[in-house]
Amino acid sequence: MVSLATLAIGFAAGWTARGTSATSRSAALAMIATLLAAFDRIKRGVAIEKDLLEDLYAEARARADIMGQERAARHRGSNDANEKNDRMDEAAA
Repeated sequence: MVSLATLAIGFAAGWTARGTSATSRSAALAMIATLLAAFDRIKRGVAIEKDLLEDLYAEARARADIMGQERAARHRGSNDANEKNDRMDEAAA
């Protein structure tokens, strides 16, 4: 009688363990799938932000180059005017 009870308890425990492990596996797979989907969304968002920052940097770099060229042109213009004044002073002297 004790061995029959032990067999019944073992069978019930095995049945419960098997049922729980299948459920646990499904839950683990669902959790991993959710994490992978979230990771992909985050990765995509980071890529978009990276593109926006690269575009912003390129535009700022272009504006800085234009400002530098304008500054150089103004500087050359003021030097040209000074040279003309110097030549006029030399010619007058």
